[in-house]
Amino acid sequence: MNLLKSLRGFLLSVFCGAILLESAIGQPVNAPLLLHPRLSADTLPVAAYRGIKVEEFRKMVIGAFENSGFSHKSIEATTDGRTYYKFSYPVPVGPVDAPGKNIQKVVVQVRVNENLDKHKRCANCFLRLAELPDLPVLQKLPWMTQYQVSSAIFPAIDRAFAQIRTNGKSAMDASFPFTYQNQWQGERNLYENSFVGIDLPDLKAAIINSYRAAGFTFVNDDQLDAAIGRSELEFSFPLDPDKGAGGVVYKVSLAAQLYDRNASGSSSSSSNNCYPCEMSETYDPYQQLPPAGLSGMTNRLSLEPRFAAARTLALERLKAATERYLRPGTLFLIPPKPAALGSPRPKILPMAVT
Repeated sequence: MNLLKSLRGFLLSVFCGAILLESAIGQPVNAPLLLHPRLSADTLPVAAYRGIKVEEFRKMVIGAFENSGFSHKSIEATTDGRTYYKFSYPVPVGPVDAPGKNIQKVVVQVRVNENLDKHKRCANCFLRLAELPDLPVLQKLPWMTQYQVSSAIFPAIDRAFAQIRTNGKSAMDASFPFTYQNQWQGERNLYENSFVGIDLPDLKAAIINSYRAAGFTFVNDDQLDAAIGRSELEFSFPLDPDKGAGGVVYKVSLAAQLYDRNASGSSSSSSNNCYPCEMSETYDPYQQLPPAGLSGMTNRLSLEPRFAAARTLALERLKAATERYLRPGTLFLIPPKPAALGSPRPKILPMAVT
């Protein structure tokens, strides 16, 4: 028994230190569903239960999910001792002019290890995490559908586990505390800012006008991949404000998924409606700048504060012009400025080999 308790303590410490297997925070992802912490059902349990009849245990778990809006579908046991409680959750989805027009049914399953004694009570029933078995299919859905699914399904899962924690306290194994962490931390965008309900050409015009008014020169609209709506607006910021020629290369990247209002029978003639269009700045602060020369030294010394002020002004103007089109639940993000212009590029240190 002491060995078992020691083993449990060791596993719990590993669990607390390494529970987060994948997270999109700080890592590039290409699907909104992947923006939230995703935990594997194969990790260590969330909680352990003892002495409770398996029927009561199942009723507690199923009831918590049903109270959170899920419909219980089945309980499936495998030959290797795993039991899956399967649920379905209806998520209203639809375009901006017809919200809730369609229903996306999302399957959620909770894995449990039901280790029972001869009286059909939990000797050790290990509750594990909820997972989306159809995730590979769901992450191929349009971005707005994924955003709508995320904002519905993850809070509902969190509510269910909160109720399980409350209702199951008396049957919990005290040596194995409840360790569930909420998956929903609020709306997040794939890119810095996300817009809906504005036509893509109008969004580009707003970006170009905002940067021009702040002292940038528009250079080019580069269609990186028109088939998937990726483009890049290139600007130049003058090294010498008096001459205006040549300067810092500054870019704004756009990724657009469009909604054709004509297909929905809307009176609008637009087929370029953002649903959503997302933007982020992509300039290189370490870019090599041309030599200043003696005559240009003063302008070079003032370049960084001029650029920083112009960048802030452009983003503030863009915020004022587009804030009403932000994807619901999000705020306009002015990203923190990276390194000063012309800074030495950081050296990538080789990994130490031991």
